[in-house]
Amino acid sequence: MASHQESGAPVAEAGPAVGSPDSPENAPAGSPPAAETPVRMGERLAYSVGDVGGNLIFAAVSSFVLFYFTDTVGIGAAIAGTIILLGRVLDGTMDLVIGTMIDKTKTRWGKARPWVLLSTPIVVLAFIGLFNVPAGLSSTGKEIYAFVFYFLCLAIGYTGSNLAYHTLLSVITSDGKTRVSLTVMRTFAALTATLLVNFFTIPLIARFGGGQGGWTAVVTIYGAVAAITFIVVFLGTKERVTTTVESDHSAARPVRELLRILLKNPYFYLGFALFFTQNLAAGIGGAGIYFARDVLGDAGLYGFFSLAGIGPLLIGMWFMPAITGRFGKRLPFLVGSALAAAGMLIALSDPTDFNVVIAGALIRAIGTIPVSAALFALIADIVDYGEWKSGVRIDGMTYSAATAGQNLGAGVGAALIGWLLAFAQYDGTAAVQPQSAVDMEVFLYLGIPLIVCVLQFMVVFFLNLDRYQPRMTQDLIARRTGALPAAQD
Repeated sequence: MASHQESGAPVAEAGPAVGSPDSPENAPAGSPPAAETPVRMGERLAYSVGDVGGNLIFAAVSSFVLFYFTDTVGIGAAIAGTIILLGRVLDGTMDLVIGTMIDKTKTRWGKARPWVLLSTPIVVLAFIGLFNVPAGLSSTGKEIYAFVFYFLCLAIGYTGSNLAYHTLLSVITSDGKTRVSLTVMRTFAALTATLLVNFFTIPLIARFGGGQGGWTAVVTIYGAVAAITFIVVFLGTKERVTTTVESDHSAARPVRELLRILLKNPYFYLGFALFFTQNLAAGIGGAGIYFARDVLGDAGLYGFFSLAGIGPLLIGMWFMPAITGRFGKRLPFLVGSALAAAGMLIALSDPTDFNVVIAGALIRAIGTIPVSAALFALIADIVDYGEWKSGVRIDGMTYSAATAGQNLGAGVGAALIGWLLAFAQYDGTAAVQPQSAVDMEVFLYLGIPLIVCVLQFMVVFFLNLDRYQPRMTQDLIARRTGALPAAQD
């Protein structure tokens, strides 16, 4: 554990005296730093709507693509899980590549917004193609097709769009309170979209005739709405934060140098681990459709699991800016992780009782509010920490840690579902599953998320940026006004 005053940290004497009229701490609460225009409500809404489109795609893929592969296309569970994992591993590679390209992008629209626009047709068309595996292909042909479109959808299209969208948070504003507010708004949009996808996808497929025709109709609607939201993000937002000093020259630095600077930031690794654990749980959540159908006897109940898991977040997250303002981000994270684990234990006490499972899901959801509401704002803090220590701002590559953890975690979660269901003799063509498969579905949907809660608690325990936040924010604002010399890497 580093001391509060780390070696190499910039000194404050060169900046405005604390308590002086020019000191950043005397700026009005919630106001943006000097030389930044405020982020108005219209722009906040334009930014947050991007997570509606992003999660119409991501939630559909995370929750249903494995189920679609096994029960509609006829791909074996183990092979389907492996396809998803391989695709996610490649996603992680593309995260770093695209993150580097974003950091080196310099246009009149900024460095993140152009990527949101350019990736839109790729992610939307690949998403629709992913859920339209041609029936006439051989078994091997279906598997190859599934892998190619999974890669195009998530590793190329979604990574370009989503990584740019994440990066946009740190360049729209450098004000910490505004970042938390934007994170709350975008998370509300993301959860709403996820809830709608999880609750209505199966009924909508049935409404459109079921089978492949039903899948085609539903994903086409989702893709069209997503495209509109991405265009709104591009047109409705503005990049304000570039760097603290003109000597930064991030776009001109060699990739090797940027990577060296990035890897010296210890919180980069913890950010990756936090997103990995968070999205491992999300990936494992794809077992919910199997759990609802085989353990509780009705696939339609999956929508109620989503409602119980997301409903409390939609309400509770609006209180998080005040809570994080009072207690920081870390303490609410720790308390929330412990509460989420308690919810999983309650559900495990009788996984065949719908009411018990719902009660556990509600408690777990309350526990996940702090993590969900401030997750991306924490990555923005990691970007600031790296700039504070090195004098070089690396937005895209730092956010690649988040999206790499997101992709790899979700991929490992989905792969575990496929592998463990195959190990337990699950048969996607059978009307009734063996007891071994049913027991495995319980472990997948409830047991593994409990383990993840414990791991996440451990990660957040060491991810303590709160101790640096006031000093770091003051120094970075002072550098942007020229009152404090830049740190030297």
